[in-house]
Amino acid sequence: MTTTPHFTPTPTATRTATWSTDSLFSASVAVSALSAAVELGLLDDLKDRGEIRFDGRQEGADRIDPAVLRGILLPLEWAGIVVLDDRSARPGPGFDAAYLDRGYFYWLAGGNGELTSRAPQVALERNRHGEFYHRDMRAVAVSSRMIGDVEVELRFDKILADQPPRAVCDLGCGSGQRLIRIAGNHSGVRGVGVDIAPAAVELTGASVAEAGLADRISVHHGDVHALPQLPEFAGIDVVTCVFMGHDFWPYDKCVTVLRRIREVFPDVERFLLCDVVRSEVAPGPHTPIFTLGFEFAHALMGVTLPTRSDWMAAFDASGWECEAVQEFNRPPGGLLFELRPSR
Repeated sequence: MTTTPHFTPTPTATRTATWSTDSLFSASVAVSALSAAVELGLLDDLKDRGEIRFDGRQEGADRIDPAVLRGILLPLEWAGIVVLDDRSARPGPGFDAAYLDRGYFYWLAGGNGELTSRAPQVALERNRHGEFYHRDMRAVAVSSRMIGDVEVELRFDKILADQPPRAVCDLGCGSGQRLIRIAGNHSGVRGVGVDIAPAAVELTGASVAEAGLADRISVHHGDVHALPQLPEFAGIDVVTCVFMGHDFWPYDKCVTVLRRIREVFPDVERFLLCDVVRSEVAPGPHTPIFTLGFEFAHALMGVTLPTRSDWMAAFDASGWECEAVQEFNRPPGGLLFELRPSR
């Protein structure tokens, strides 16, 4: 089965450029500056303290030269995110919205900045297998957590509260915060994390140790396309997977992966799979945040992005019953599939 993009025609008038090249350039600079402000903790400083003094980061490991600090924040003043004077920066009228959506910008410029900056070289790469591109997987993990915290994780908490798990495995565990939160919400639950990125495994391990949960949560380096039969998988009744399901694709490979998940988790009762599906509408003035960046980056990586109907066909072919589908506004195009092994 192959997946061919289908776009609904959009009237020419709605495709007319609404951005001047001046604004487009400045906006791209603001994206990079916002991502840097996220990683440097500047947005958190503004949210927690209401002000950043340009002479306030002169000591310690987080020292930033005042001129550099002002240079990072200047594009954010252009965007209305901060207000600057000679001595300090304060939240601007657009700060709350930028803070809420900071994960998207950090995902794009922080996690995928090298990928998108090398788009011509990646696009012309003939051997499009293996490591023909590079992403900052720690930034991808952290930004994905920020994105998921707005809506996705609240839904997970509700589902698991209604029917508490005994043991949970999180495929693509990223920063590990989901497992840590589940263990905190359910005192008797055992957790297992699996991620293909060594940086994510290291981050999860450190986070679990810091939370004092190393006796209940283990983390393993592994590829979901070739999941081993680990002893820790015995007794897992709930498997979760967030924002990496598209890596299962294309279709034939996805069906194989979904069947393998059933095999290596012999006691699984529920599989909660959350992912962003491909848009089927042509881009225009109402295209939501994240959609273009998500599809652009994954096109460069050669990743097939399925639609909702593509997923449903794969579930049916691989022995999973979809009991419910929940939709999200954040991230746009996000769906949570509640699956059970077919009887």
